[in-house]
Formats: sequence, structure tokens, C-alpha cells
Amino acid sequence: MNSNDRQYQLFQQKRNALAVLVKQQIDVLHSLNMTETEANIRKLEERILTDGFKVLVVGEFKRGKSTFINALLRQEVLPAYSTPTTAIINEVKWGDKQKAMLYHKKPASGSPRPPQEIPVDKIEEYVVIKDSGKKEGKESPYEKVELFWPLELCRNGVEIIDSPGLNENEVRQQVTVDYLSRVDAVLFVLSCEQLGPSISEQKMIELLSNCGHEDIFFICNRFNDIRRKEEQERVRQHGLSQFSNLTKQGTKGIFFITAVDALEGYLENDVNRIKASGIELVEQALATFLAKERGRVKIVRSEKVFRMSIEESRKIIPQRESMLRTDLQTLEKRYADAQESLRSLEKERESIVRRISNFREDIKELVRGKSRQLLNQVGDKIDDWVSEYTIQESIILWKDVFKMEAAAKRVVEEVTQYLSSKVEKEFTQWQRQELQPFLGSRLDDLFKELEDKAGNFFSDLDRVRVEISGTKVSKLDVQVEDTKISPINRILSGIAGFVLMDYGSAAIGGLFGYKEMLKSLIPQLATVGITYLLVGLNPWILVPAILASSSLQAFIKVNGINDKVKQQVGKEYKIQFQASNQPDEVANAVAAKIKEIEDGVDRGLGSEIQSVRTQVNSILAEKQKGQVNVDQKIQELKLLSDRLNAIDGELNELMRQVAQM
Repeated sequence: MNSNDRQYQLFQQKRNALAVLVKQQIDVLHSLNMTETEANIRKLEERILTDGFKVLVVGEFKRGKSTFINALLRQEVLPAYSTPTTAIINEVKWGDKQKAMLYHKKPASGSPRPPQEIPVDKIEEYVVIKDSGKKEGKESPYEKVELFWPLELCRNGVEIIDSPGLNENEVRQQVTVDYLSRVDAVLFVLSCEQLGPSISEQKMIELLSNCGHEDIFFICNRFNDIRRKEEQERVRQHGLSQFSNLTKQGTKGIFFITAVDALEGYLENDVNRIKASGIELVEQALATFLAKERGRVKIVRSEKVFRMSIEESRKIIPQRESMLRTDLQTLEKRYADAQESLRSLEKERESIVRRISNFREDIKELVRGKSRQLLNQVGDKIDDWVSEYTIQESIILWKDVFKMEAAAKRVVEEVTQYLSSKVEKEFTQWQRQELQPFLGSRLDDLFKELEDKAGNFFSDLDRVRVEISGTKVSKLDVQVEDTKISPINRILSGIAGFVLMDYGSAAIGGLFGYKEMLKSLIPQLATVGITYLLVGLNPWILVPAILASSSLQAFIKVNGINDKVKQQVGKEYKIQFQASNQPDEVANAVAAKIKEIEDGVDRGLGSEIQSVRTQVNSILAEKQKGQVNVDQKIQELKLLSDRLNAIDGELNELMRQVAQM
């Protein structure tokens, strides 16, 4: 076993130890009839046991990305595509046997098709464009391919996600929104032959930063293809200066490797070639980052939610004991008298959820208006952009006289791509300078208001518990290891698997303060917005529409003049641009994300109210079995309290060890 495997196994040991304690806590919760909390902690247990490390590999086409992934996996798992793929994700996971599962995109209506197993040696047939490179209007019906393989790296819980090339415009829709919020590490593959970064690489780096990924690993591939030592050193220094300030890892996050040497070295068991390739330094750094830094974050965040259930259990024990010691008639009367208060709590719940719903609708309209305003402002610039642009591959009459339409199409594609790049730059700047600050300010105001409303809700809920049990309950804020959890986070963090738990890049403290949560949420919302703005403005979608316009077709046949064609392209582009319904899509996408919060708060508040009913009903059922049963249950409460103390003590020791990982 090498040092990398030992690091992964150390994390797995600590994670499994935490899962054992969570299992013991589930037994305590079950004995205390804490049904709602038990259901959440069961989900947490499942997450602890199944949550591995997701590593996203990004890079432009022809940077050696597939070869690099195969080198990490030490087998030729992914085909090194000779042509650009469509927007298909390849997820490489652990499996006892080699297997590939193909997932279809969800249809606009109707039931989604189930995944289908495909031969592992036929993957390329499903993900590579087949029509001689003609992308116009081409959209894959598939979402992703899951590859299951008996690979040592994946056995350690690492899942490699191979994204489409950055040159493929759909990647912003497919990868950015669906994956960036959930991955633990990003490996950015570049080529030493052209260390830029290019425009598309710059955009992706900015996108990664917006989504909270500060520890990017830059993989500068094909280093050994540079033969002269002096040139290698120049490239190395250039790469370090270009990328060291783009990752918190600094120069330690930049690697110069030759993936093909590494892969062939592993396949041929050539130790010297592997060492010379530089791949081992990447593997060591990745193992340290995942198993130690990300692994610690995963354990600590799960531990915090776990501790909340322990504290809630400690609150419930004296309440149950007091209710068990209260005579049946008195307890039934208290519960009957509390029904009006419980109905009032339901109204408070509805009021809080309605406030979020109203906020969602307001934001939806405001974002729609801002998006439409942006489209109008950008549309006004199109004429100037067209005027100032110089065609790079212009029509030459004597050369193109017999293929005028093909030459004109070439100009149309060039001008359209130029305009799309200008539009995208404007959209990205708007996202960073206007949309993100706007959403941040509005959400900050909302959460401040929700803090007050949720605080009042818990105060009223605590009073109901006092009325029924006759025993004082703990303070409004839950205290977990010197960390005060505010009311709104108390609601959200009680829902295992909710959006807060899904931010792979979020910091440990992000669970306990809404401002920390917003740091991850706001870039997500803004990213969703910009993604939907860009959908439909892909030049490969616009070019066929522009070419199909009757005015342009007629003009091409009569006037084969570059500037005239350019002006007509600009006119048609502007028509397509201003006819866009993207503001509606942007508004709906942002609203859908906020709806996740709304639904989470609704479920959380409902669960808190139901927990009161569950506790009282369980005690009434115990008391109806007779005094002997009641006395037995009171004795069990003492044992359960001792078990909680033991679990807490073991958890403290485990977390001390985790801190030293």
C-alpha cells in the first residue's frame, strides 16, 4: 500500500467510525420516539457512508485531458477522442466489473427514460459528433455516461468526472450548473505548447472562482515534449507566474507533467518513465487535499449536524420524563389546551413560507426586467461591434466566384462567433457586477427578516412544549461546541441532504451562519442566470437561423461583398438576439433555486411542529399501557441519557483524531 492509499484509508476509517456513532444515535432517537429527527439522521448516515470524493477534470479539446484521466486511473478507460464530443459527462466510479450506463436527457414532458447499459468499447459511438464535424443544430439526446471500473483510485472513494472540452459552448449549461456546486476538487488540464490561458480557459477559471473553488489544480501537460532544458524552464516559470495567483494552493497547485508517458509507464510497469512524467506529484497532492482537507470538511460538517441531534435528544429526555410523571388526565387536558397554540404555529409557518414565496415572485420579476434591460443595452451595441470588426477570412471574388455561398457562409460563421463572444463578455460582466450584488443584497435582507420570524417561531414552539410537559426547555439558539446555530439554520440544517449539504466547495462554518451559506448560494444563482442567458446564443445555433433568413440568402446571391455581408449578418443577428425569450428563462431558473429554500423551510418548520405531536402521542400511548410500563420507561430514560453521554465522549475523541489528520 502506497502513501496515497494510506491517506484515503485513514479518512475512510474516521468516516466509518463516525457512521458507527451515528448508528448508535439512531437507536437512541428511535427509543425517544424522535421520529422526524431519526429520519433526517438516517439520511445523514447514508450520506456519510456513500459520499465519496468527486473530482472534476476540465480543459479545452486537444489538451490531453482524456489521456491525463487514464493516467490517473492507470488504465485506458476513456477513449482519447479525435473529434470534439457533444456535451456528455463521463463519470468514472468504482465497480467490481467493467460496465457503462448511458443516461438520457430528461424530456420536457413525460417520464424520463431509464438508463441503458452499453458496451464499454462503444462509448465513443454515443458521445462523439458523427456528421463530419457539422455542429449546426446538433444536440445530443444523452446526459452522461457512468463508467464502473475496478480501479484502485476509485476503490478509495474517488469519482473522476470528465467534462466536455471548454470549446463546447453547452458545457456552461451542463457542467457549470449541474456539477460545480458538488465537486470536491477541480483539475484544470492545459498544454505546455500554449500556456495562455485562452479566452475559454479564462472564463472557466472565473466561473470556478465564482462557485467557490479556490483550490484549483493546474495540470500543465506535455511538458516533456519540450526537448530543450532551457525552454522547459522558461515554460515552467511562465506557468507559475500565470496561474499561481489563481489558486489558494499557489505554486504547489501547478504541475508540469506528460500524461502519455505516465499512462504508458503504468501500462508497461516502467517505474522510471512514471517518475519522469511528473504524475506522482499530482497524485500525492490530490490525495493529501482530498483525504485530509476535503475529508476533514466532510467529517466535521456531518459531525455538526450529528451533534445537533444529540443536543435535541438531551432536551427531549427531561420533557418525556415530566410527561410520564404527569397523570394521564392532566396530560390529555394540557395537550387539548395546546391545540390552539399548535394551530397558531401552523399559521406562523404558513406566514414564513408565504414571505419566501412572495420574495421569490418579486425576484423573478426583477430579474426578468434586469435581463430584458441587459438584452436591450447589448442589442444597441451590436451595430457598433459590426462596424468596427475586420473580417479575418474575407470573400475573395476571383477565388470564391464558383463557391460564393460557401464563402459567404464562412463569413457568416466568423461574424456570428465574433458577436457571440462580445455578447458573452457583456453577460459575464453583468453577472459579476450587477446580478450577483443584486441577488446578494436582496437575499441578505430576506434572511435577516427570516431570522426574526424563525426566532419568534421557536420561542412560541418552546412555550408550547413548556405548557404540555411542565418542564423548561433549552434556549432558543442551539449551542454545539461553542458554535451558536441561528434559528433559520437550525431549520435548514435539520433537513439532511438539503441544499446546504450539497455545496462541495463550502467551508466548514458555512452550515452555521446564513451569511456563509449565501457565499455559496449567490454565485450559484448568478451562474444559473448567466447560463440561461447564454443558451440559444451559441453561434452553432444562431448560424443556421441567420443563414436561413430569406433576406440574407437573396443578398448573398446578388452582392458578394464582405462589408455588405457583414452588415447583413449583424442585422440578422440583432433580430435573433432581440427576439430572445431568455429573460423569462433566467427569471424562472433563479426562482427555481429560491424555491428550494422555500420548500426546505416549509419542511423544516412542519417537522418541528410535528415533533411536538409525535412526542405527546407516544407518551400518551405509553401511559395507557399502565403504571408498570411508565416506571420502566422512566428507568430507560436514565440509561438513554448515559448512552448519549458515552456517544458524545467517543465523538469528542474521534474529532480530536480528525483534527490531527
